[in-house]
Amino acid sequence: MITVFGATGTTGAPLVDTLLAKGAKVRAVTSDPSKLDKLRDKGCEAVTASFSDLAALEQACTGADRIYLVTPAHLDMRQWKANAIAAAKSAGVQHVVLATGLGASPKAGLTFGKWHSEAQELLKESGLDWTFIQPTYFMQNLLWQADSIAKTGVYHDDLGGPVSWIDARDIAEVAAEALTGAGHAGKGYGLTGPEALTGEDIAAILSDETGRSITSAPLSAEDAKAAMVAGGMQDEVAAAMVELASIAPKGYLGGIETTVSDVLGRPARCFRDFVAENRDAFVR
Repeated sequence: MITVFGATGTTGAPLVDTLLAKGAKVRAVTSDPSKLDKLRDKGCEAVTASFSDLAALEQACTGADRIYLVTPAHLDMRQWKANAIAAAKSAGVQHVVLATGLGASPKAGLTFGKWHSEAQELLKESGLDWTFIQPTYFMQNLLWQADSIAKTGVYHDDLGGPVSWIDARDIAEVAAEALTGAGHAGKGYGLTGPEALTGEDIAAILSDETGRSITSAPLSAEDAKAAMVAGGMQDEVAAAMVELASIAPKGYLGGIETTVSDVLGRPARCFRDFVAENRDAFVR
């Protein structure tokens, strides 16, 4: 049995699908009871659990030998991960595949890097087998702007530098290999796409694939943070997101890792193919 936390999220949803396609027995965990039927329709067990409910977390882990742990970006994410790790150990789980972020380490200088590192170190100290899944920006995040791009023909670039975006499906497939295969314990998998793209590159790809003239316009740190807070993100978390974006102009988000091809034996999905698949989202 493999328990997948965040089973309806950006990486969790495709992970459930990938694991089921591999023939794995999956228990999908969500905090939203209204999503249980849709998860069960996929052919997996589905349960609800809050990251603040230790009993529910332990029940979700009971009978599983491996789990995938991801939490939303939130001020409580470190405690939530700590709760889930404690529940996994108590329930007899053997291996935890933990989703954090590229650059997470005890030496991290950024807020998110520090927060993710705390969870990584806690998992190491737990005595459980571990694998860290450490991705960069998700291509799926571009869909947050889809309506705006469709209406205005403008991609609002809040990064201001090259970023090696990765498709969340690649993250899920690497996680699935770590959860079902051998030789992944004790490894940290930095995950990126195959190329680093600027805002202008993204606008050019959008233009090519939609047949429209899409331009790139810079989005200030202040406006980016305001938009995230308006969307419901906590102020401190939005500030951490802006801090992360601030290193893009220096090229620190543009490095290329070969992990996807190393683990899966195929190239990482490219940004152009992602846009082509989602073309209708960017046109009116």
